[in-house]
Amino acid sequence: MKRILLLAFFMGFITICKAQQFSFVLKFVDAVGNTDSLTLGYDLTATDTLDIAFGETNIISTPYTSGLDVRVGNVWFQQNSFPGFGQNQFETKTQIVPNACGTGNFWSLFPVIEINIVSPHFPIKAYWNKNLFNDTCKNGSVFTGVHPGGWWDTGGFRVVLNLEDSTTFYQNQYYYLRGADTVNVYWATFSDSTLLVLAIKEFEMEKNVLKVFPNPTSDFVTISLSRAFGEINRVEFYNAVGQLICFSKQLENIDIRGFSPGLYFVKVMNYNGMTVIYKLQKM
Repeated sequence: MKRILLLAFFMGFITICKAQQFSFVLKFVDAVGNTDSLTLGYDLTATDTLDIAFGETNIISTPYTSGLDVRVGNVWFQQNSFPGFGQNQFETKTQIVPNACGTGNFWSLFPVIEINIVSPHFPIKAYWNKNLFNDTCKNGSVFTGVHPGGWWDTGGFRVVLNLEDSTTFYQNQYYYLRGADTVNVYWATFSDSTLLVLAIKEFEMEKNVLKVFPNPTSDFVTISLSRAFGEINRVEFYNAVGQLICFSKQLENIDIRGFSPGLYFVKVMNYNGMTVIYKLQKM
């Protein structure tokens, strides 16, 4: 009888905690030697929220450990991209997202993972096995310092996972959790190599609908868009390493006198979620 019960227990455990289609461990080490890790991956049956079947547990209410604490979450996305998106806020140590391989278009599912890093000891080194990303389903997978919402040639932080086996995360754009914790945000997304090529083509098309002038400039800038783009929701300015510098609701005479000289990226979003990007040189 005990053997039957034991067998039933293990069968139940296998049913609840099934193996995902693809996963890998991402290891982190901060500047003073503290370590942490995440398990990331994808599966045909996964969602972009929490899936108990893959061992994803919401630990957002658990205080961050002193030293280094790295988690996957959705808080930045809800605060900055789609406030009130409808999902419960979460943080977890494991995130398995939908599998886009074999769909013919990675952008149809576009699995994006938000990586949250809390530490007083930057920079943070991260390590992974790059050989896991050499197949045609994952050879365009990247880490990036800007949410991968439609462009990849910003000149900012981007690491292609099948070309490197480690990278360094510096302090990046951030949000506050519980009003005090400073959470630095990066992103990962799984894709084939077409992701890197398609974005450049889309960027070239965007130049036909968006104009930023004068360019270069030292004080004020005006943004002009074609009518086909629709009503503007928000204008964001990013520096060359992908950090959000400021945002504006207006299009004319935007004051950038406080920007340091250098290259910036103007990101314009409409109310339908469409995004266009333009390069701006601040003198």
